[in-house]
Amino acid sequence: MPEKIRFGFLGLGKIAMSDHIPALKALADRVEITAAYDPVPGKVQSQSAIAGIAPKVCCSEEDLLSQDIDAVIIATPNVFHYPQTIAALKAGKHVLVEKPMSFSTAQADEMVNLALEKGLVLQVNQSRRYNALLHVIKKEIDNGLIGDILPFRSQRTMARSPEMSWSPGAYWFIDPAYEGSLVGDIAVHMADAMDWFCGRTASLSAVTRKPNRKVEDEVFVLFNYESGAIGTMELSWNFPTGFRSDEIYGTKGTLRLCCGGLAFEFIPAGSTSPAKVFTAPSGGTVANAQECFLDAIATGSKSAWEFGRNAIALVEAIRLAGAENQIKIPAYRKK
Repeated sequence: MPEKIRFGFLGLGKIAMSDHIPALKALADRVEITAAYDPVPGKVQSQSAIAGIAPKVCCSEEDLLSQDIDAVIIATPNVFHYPQTIAALKAGKHVLVEKPMSFSTAQADEMVNLALEKGLVLQVNQSRRYNALLHVIKKEIDNGLIGDILPFRSQRTMARSPEMSWSPGAYWFIDPAYEGSLVGDIAVHMADAMDWFCGRTASLSAVTRKPNRKVEDEVFVLFNYESGAIGTMELSWNFPTGFRSDEIYGTKGTLRLCCGGLAFEFIPAGSTSPAKVFTAPSGGTVANAQECFLDAIATGSKSAWEFGRNAIALVEAIRLAGAENQIKIPAYRKK
């Protein structure tokens, strides 16, 4: 293994600029950003200048994959994640791909199988898995703070879709040709986080609608977990005001998102007042996606793909349940 892992980028849009590049720059003793390709003319040059990096500017995806790099970060619209991951793995590169890793479990399994065959690391940037506050809450739940989980309620609603709010101009979020939608881009995070807390989903039912766009922009899901818990998830890009809520009810009390999403409060059973407020620890106590990816490369991990792949099982089941008006069982993958 080289002294530093040499990275190439496919795509230098918002997620690359706001997440991946700052994280890799903070790991400069372990990595080099060596090459980049973006199909928008001049974008690599302009974004690199803003980010303070100097990668080789590649003229195509094939050009990038031919470079002397060890790993590729795929930060492109959803429709490209599957074919670009396959191409990168075939070229012998480790891959950190944005969520959703693919459109279907069949595609995801092809990606995983190829990574295993090649002995390469494949990891998906399911960002909530690297959230320090959620790690605190997961630990408290596992230690029995709220007892057995009864219902879990999660809500993410906005008045506008991403291309008009936090990612201006990114119209692929609402274009079916690019596999964008509220299911693939938001439910993939929320359903995965709920599985992380509650355990695997035994079955689910869903209502998905497209009242204002060509893709699903309203999603309501009822989860039935193997643990006996139930969960509801409500997502929309059409509410008059945005709203964010997580409420986890247990036999010993309730954990509820508070402080503008920066903390959780614990309310013991039988009380109406919070007994404790949990915040994220400072000082980088939880490894981010890029650190975990480097560690997986160093150890030769064969399972870095796991929760990213099973998030696709949940997304696929939600789409099918909504389209067919039937209860669905997520197609989880066994290692």
